[in-house]
Amino acid sequence: MRKWTVLRERRPFYAARASEAAARARLSRARKQRVGNAQRQHITDARRLVNSAQEIYEKHDTIKCLEAAEFGMEQISRIQGNMLPGKDKFLQELYEIVAQAFLDQKRVRAEMSEADREKRAFILLGIPISREPSHDSILRTRPPAPPRDAKRRLRALERSLTLSGRAPERCYVLHELARLHADTRQAHRARFYAAKCQSEAKSSKLHAWCINATFLLARCHVLQNNRPESRAQLIEGAALARSFGYLDVAAFFDTCVDISLEGEVGSNDSILVKREKAMVSLMQDDDLRQAAEHLFRRMSVLPASRRFSVMPGTRAEEPVEPTSNRRASIMPRGQTPVRVAPKKHYPLGFQDFDM
Repeated sequence: MRKWTVLRERRPFYAARASEAAARARLSRARKQRVGNAQRQHITDARRLVNSAQEIYEKHDTIKCLEAAEFGMEQISRIQGNMLPGKDKFLQELYEIVAQAFLDQKRVRAEMSEADREKRAFILLGIPISREPSHDSILRTRPPAPPRDAKRRLRALERSLTLSGRAPERCYVLHELARLHADTRQAHRARFYAAKCQSEAKSSKLHAWCINATFLLARCHVLQNNRPESRAQLIEGAALARSFGYLDVAAFFDTCVDISLEGEVGSNDSILVKREKAMVSLMQDDDLRQAAEHLFRRMSVLPASRRFSVMPGTRAEEPVEPTSNRRASIMPRGQTPVRVAPKKHYPLGFQDFDM
């Protein structure tokens, strides 16, 4: 009897506890519903960004594809992991799209002429060519220009490199750093990041990034006018493309190997020696040939200002240091007085009348 009396007296307390538990349950359900709605919305937005980059990639517009993929990575990275299930999966898809977009630049169709292949190779390697008006897609494969604020972009990429943990993300960031440094003519830094991207891709068995990094490394060697190293990298890239099953990419690498030594800048001495040997080889008489060789040897001893040039239209001039009879002294030179030159040129309209 006493127990029931105590329970009746505590009924308001239990009712308040029950209402509080019901309120907490309603709040929890509402919170879960809001989180679920936000997650579904974020998944929809992420899928839309990935599909947009994929559609542009299928149109073979490299510059717009890179811009769309970069925008998608930026937007997806801002979302918290608990608000976007499968966040890493969406980023992996964007990294793969970017890798394939760069790889598609190196694909050649069977109906492409050899001149079109060579023109594309010149453009992608950074070797200057004449820019005739073109209405096809060859010039659209030109590497995108560096952003206006390149320093801000470099700082963002370097910060992403320190925070990146997965291999595809590291390959993407290293490739972008190398490409941006190559576009801004910093070939030594570009080669450093391209080599790191190549080693990272080889260790992670990411075939597309490995080929892209190899080609970018060859481009860095071209920027430094190191054509033999560039040719070696292109030969290695062709072998890698064949081993990975990209036969069309391997054909483009073969074209790049053929034109890699064109336009090479040699030293003046090697050009002169080649010219002298060509002149000697044209002489029929042995005595005349020996006399010419002796003359060229004597000429090589003389200063450049005292000998004639065997190159047509050029004359080698050595910088002549000004000679001075003034003896060396630790005393500072005295200030020379200012001389006012007489005015020899009269302004327009001046007339000297003979009075």
